[in-house]
Amino acid sequence: MLRFIWSTIYVAVGVAAGCASAFALIQRAGLEPPDPGMPWQSRAAALAGPNAFYVRAHYLLEGRLPPAPSQLGEATADTDSDGRPLTGGCSYLIASTGPLPRWWSLGVVEPAGMVPAPRAAAAKDATLQTTADSDTAVHEADGSVTVAAASRPQPGNWLKLPDRRNFTLIYSALPSGPKPLDPPFAIKRGPCL
Repeated sequence: MLRFIWSTIYVAVGVAAGCASAFALIQRAGLEPPDPGMPWQSRAAALAGPNAFYVRAHYLLEGRLPPAPSQLGEATADTDSDGRPLTGGCSYLIASTGPLPRWWSLGVVEPAGMVPAPRAAAAKDATLQTTADSDTAVHEADGSVTVAAASRPQPGNWLKLPDRRNFTLIYSALPSGPKPLDPPFAIKRGPCL
């Protein structure tokens, strides 16, 4: 009987270790900075490489379909341009640093498991804005775009942030040029609560 118990524990620990290592590999597979010195990380180049299976698994674990490499590029940022984690307790200024592609989108996403249960209050909030894109953003005279990200409404382009929780910015764009994706936005932290 003791041998059966130890065998079961041994198999259970092996399965748990295998699942944990697979999950860690899926979360890190193909993640690389498209532009050194910027806070953005992308899996766009890895979607066509040898790690494509793990990269697709990452998207599927998040409940999303992976973007088609030739049709849409995507990058994420969990930190500002100075390397500090993005949190809803601070405000941010997201400014374009170069030419913008024909179509682009910026969105705010909370990590899985961090979404608050009472959605009724959020549904009543008519000012809820979690995305900005090339069709809705107000451009400056020189073609640049500046987006304020804060938990309270801001003038101009505004992204609503979750209150005092970490979040991720997602940048999506139509690929242009030789690079599959090059996010042209810097993220600067503003005042914190």
